[in-house]
Formats: sequence, structure tokens, C-alpha cells
Amino acid sequence: PPNEVAAVLIEPIQCEGGYLVPPDGFLAGLRQLCDRHGIFLILDEVQTGVGRSGKMFACQHWDVQPDIMTLAKGLGSGLPIGLVVAKRKIMQQWKRGAHANTYGGNPLCCAASLVTLDLVEREYAANAEKVGTYFMTRLRELQSRHPIIGEVRGKGLMIGMELVSDRLSRNPCKDSCAAVIAGAFHRGLLLLPCGQSTVRFVPPLMVSVAQVDEAITLLEAALIDALTKS
Repeated sequence: PPNEVAAVLIEPIQCEGGYLVPPDGFLAGLRQLCDRHGIFLILDEVQTGVGRSGKMFACQHWDVQPDIMTLAKGLGSGLPIGLVVAKRKIMQQWKRGAHANTYGGNPLCCAASLVTLDLVEREYAANAEKVGTYFMTRLRELQSRHPIIGEVRGKGLMIGMELVSDRLSRNPCKDSCAAVIAGAFHRGLLLLPCGQSTVRFVPPLMVSVAQVDEAITLLEAALIDALTKS
């Protein structure tokens, strides 16, 4: 029952599950549902936030504002930091000194995060959107030549390329996914999997079009090699 639910916690784009982008209207509908029943909406933007999706926060693609948001990873540009952001009415419930931790508020990490946010806001989010669009176009060109690529999806510079046995059944090709990633590694291109058989691309937010072109060349060589050996 809704009166037994305190909050709904969700990633605006599912990351480890396969870089799954929700359909338009999903997050807005969830926001309305939570509002109707007095339920908090918590968005986990640890992977999707701080410019990765082409906007400062991924939820901005759908004009959805959460009650609480979590941030980390890219926020510190390699330095360890985590952050909880919430609406004022929620944060005011904390009495001063009621919550603390031994190593919280590290000044070096906080300084790095402030500089990171400034750079992302000024140029890197826009670059992620522009170069990410180009990257997906190049990946879809590969898709037109290689039927094993079932879908290319993502936002900004968080992109997934799903490998399937055929496009009708969409059965995952786990072995081919592992082979492509290994082949790319031996060619100097570092990739990671997610979901069952999705290759994910998460380059630095400052990546250039020329670097994307080089990555596509290496990726296709690894893909052809994996298909030849399978």
C-alpha cells in the first residue's frame, strides 16, 4: 500500500543493468505518482550526474526534480567524495550536529569538486552532449554493418552498445561481448561491460571527435576479430 512506502529510489538511467534509458514520460509519471501519495522520490545520480549525460544531472533531460539526490564518482574527478542533496524542507529536519562522520568534509576533495562543477557547467556538459551525439551516430553506422549490434542507446557520454544473437530474439551474446572488450583492450581501447551483453562507453567529458573516430576504428577491428573467431 502507498501509505507503507516512504520513498522510491531509482537511477534516472539504469547503469549497471545495461545503460537503459527510460521512455519519455516514465520519470515524470513516477514523480506524479510519488506526489499523489506523499512519497519521496530519490534519484541516484552517482554515475549519471555531473555532466555525464550531457546535462549537469540526467533528470534534467525529462524536467523532473527529485526530493533527494545522491552524487559521487565524477563529482571529485578521482578524489573520494559523496554528496546528498535534498529539498530544504527535508534538510531542515536535521538538527545541527545530529549527523556527522569522522572523515566527512575533506577540504581537498571539496575544493576539487567545486572546480569540477565549474568546469562541467562552463564547458564539459555541452561537450558531452555534442560529442556523445556524434559517438552514437558512429556506433549506429557500425550497427548498420554488423547485425550482432542489437541496439545503441544512451545520453551524452554514457553510451551502451548491446550485442545480440539476432535482432528479433534479442538474446544476449555474452561471449561476444567479453571477446570484443578483450580485443579492444589489446588494441589500446579500454571498455567495460554492463547488463548481460552490453559494451559501455564512458570516455572523459573532454573527449574530442578525433578521439571518438580513433576509438571506432579500434572497436570495429575488435568486433570483426571476435566475430571471426566465434
